[in-house]
Amino acid sequence: MKEQDFETFWRKNRQTLLQADKGYQQATKQFKTTSGADMLLYAIPAVAGLTSFDYIPLESEILKWAACAGIVIVSFVICVWIKSVTTSSEDMYSVEQRVKEAARKEWEAENGLSSTQQTK
Repeated sequence: MKEQDFETFWRKNRQTLLQADKGYQQATKQFKTTSGADMLLYAIPAVAGLTSFDYIPLESEILKWAACAGIVIVSFVICVWIKSVTTSSEDMYSVEQRVKEAARKEWEAENGLSSTQQTK
């Protein structure tokens, strides 16, 4: 019963344990489009890309379209980042680490291990 045994347990039961946690459910719901304000996540990048097309100082139209695509992608990433900062108090990584640590403690208790016994 070592670290490898817990990691095997975690890989098998990871999704079930995460789905049971309310913090994880809330963190995954933050990426869903639920309101009109969320629709701006799609509108702002499209408008930014299309309006910038005429102002890009390139001769080749293909390069202009590529630059516009880059602007759309960057502005979409910025919009998603802003939404995640404003809607969530805890990110998915920290939720997963918290759930994993709680599962480790429960697994150790079920298997009669303490943290000091496991490292030996």
